[in-house]
Amino acid sequence: MAKYSNPFRALKNRNYFLFWLPQSISLIGTWIDTTLRGWVAVNLFAENKAAGFIGLIALLKGLPTVILSPACGVIIDWFGPKNVLLFTQIADALNATLMAYLVYRNVLNAVQLLVLSVVMGISQAFYLPSRNSFIGSIVPKKLLSNALALHAMIFNLARMIGPSIAGFVVEYKGLGFGFVVNALTFLPLIVSLMFIRVQKPVQQHVQRDFFADLKAGIRYVASSKVLLVTFLSSTIYAVFGMPYSMLMQAFAKSAVKTGLTGYGLIMGSMGLGALVGAMLAGSLEIDTVIKFKEERFILWIGLSTLVSFLYPPAAYVMSFLNGAAQTIFFNTANTRTQYLSPPNMRGRTMSLYALINTGGSPAGTFLFGLLANAIGIRNTYGILAFAMIAYFLTRRIVKSLQLDLESLSQIR
Repeated sequence: MAKYSNPFRALKNRNYFLFWLPQSISLIGTWIDTTLRGWVAVNLFAENKAAGFIGLIALLKGLPTVILSPACGVIIDWFGPKNVLLFTQIADALNATLMAYLVYRNVLNAVQLLVLSVVMGISQAFYLPSRNSFIGSIVPKKLLSNALALHAMIFNLARMIGPSIAGFVVEYKGLGFGFVVNALTFLPLIVSLMFIRVQKPVQQHVQRDFFADLKAGIRYVASSKVLLVTFLSSTIYAVFGMPYSMLMQAFAKSAVKTGLTGYGLIMGSMGLGALVGAMLAGSLEIDTVIKFKEERFILWIGLSTLVSFLYPPAAYVMSFLNGAAQTIFFNTANTRTQYLSPPNMRGRTMSLYALINTGGSPAGTFLFGLLANAIGIRNTYGILAFAMIAYFLTRRIVKSLQLDLESLSQIR
């Protein structure tokens, strides 16, 4: 039987509270930045070229994570997640400051924007695994699931609030001031990280061999059946589940027959579902979370996609279910990966986990976007749905891939 607790209990931990509060501000800045860079691209190019350039910016920001993730994990385990996380925040703050300067001077060009996007992408490659590893290093294991759920909650809130703030700031103060605001949102977390006490890296006096440590991380994941199955499910989720939201703008226009307002309502429904999912995941004890059969949440994502395929207007409601299921799945996979990773290996395992999510989602969105051009967006949603449902059924049929309670009971 599931055990429920205070969904905000991790905030009683001093270190986590010192991280969570300023991180909330930093995440809002991240979504402000994402919105502003898109608007900069729109202003730099003609209308028929802006969309492609926005896509190129997204690619350049995501590509370094795909390429560098395994190596980033080794660096994180060597120097500690706190130090690496602090470095990424300083780098991103400087990036935003330089963007503000170039926009204010009205000298920003396409090449500069692309270069700064690549630099931010490199920073993000270190940020994602260091952030997750850092959370795992400052809270006891019993609070890990709750801490990750609370982070998911502020992430989704920032996703809803950030673009609105960006629009307001640009309307009254201009693009340059928007980047100044983004740069300032990094400062609280930078200062707070300096006051958070963590244990020093375990291997700081051990002779380091980069490639040997990299292979050790890969071998560790490969030796764990539970981690392998979790990573497999995460791959299915990233490739087949994430395109539901990433391609929703096209689905809303073509299948639901609605405009920007309808699209906003659908995404708002998904955001609300994600918040509810985060609250639910946060209220559960970690013993319950790590024993979840995560393929069940992929089934719910698949079913919500299927209903949207069969009756497109249902997307207004199904997006709520989809958002909740995605958040609970992500929290389950993230928690289990960290729970099974020893401190001296956590950076590498979380980097491989980040590689799956960061690489799988753009790849799936790109491939199914091309497929939608050929067979239509509605039919593409049908294929996404059947793929996820088929995975769930396969996990039920093939015993070697089933993550049953007996194997999970060994996690103590």
